[in-house]
Amino acid sequence: MIRFAILALCAVTLSACSERNVSPAGNIVTIFGDIRTVDRGPSQGTLEPLFFANGIEFDAACVLTFASLDLMDQSIVRVSFPQGGDERRFSGPLLRDVLSVADIQGQQLTFTALDGYQRTIDANRIANHDVILAIRVDGEILGLGGYGPAMVVWPRETDPALANMDDADWVWGVFAIESFTDDGDS
Repeated sequence: MIRFAILALCAVTLSACSERNVSPAGNIVTIFGDIRTVDRGPSQGTLEPLFFANGIEFDAACVLTFASLDLMDQSIVRVSFPQGGDERRFSGPLLRDVLSVADIQGQQLTFTALDGYQRTIDANRIANHDVILAIRVDGEILGLGGYGPAMVVWPRETDPALANMDDADWVWGVFAIESFTDDGDS
């Protein structure tokens, strides 16, 4: 009987975890570096293994929750992803609005994904296009193990300047964004 109760509890727990439209709790994106808005202290080394594994260290940061991103004005980008694939409907706040919450000062942004992929993108490029930080695709919340918790999505099918771009700047699984200015000394 105890074994059946444990199996039933596991089944209920797994079904609750697999619901596709449950919003994530807690901080999902951390913006750090050359920013003016700060609401958390320094990274904590091995106590924050994703930051540690990706060599991310900071003295202060601005953190965003799913709820805070969801409360921002939402934009929809209908686009094929991956390039040439089926058209999908991504939604989320404009990335420039997300970055304004942290009051970024840097000219470059490095996006880090859960799988360790990092991509540096010029901040002006983001400011000049209606790029979104998607938190949903086709109405469903971007989940971990998929494209979540957040994804950089470019409107390449409606913005002629982006028409032939590849998927390299489409960072999915975004959890950290660093703002910095390249001073040419590297």
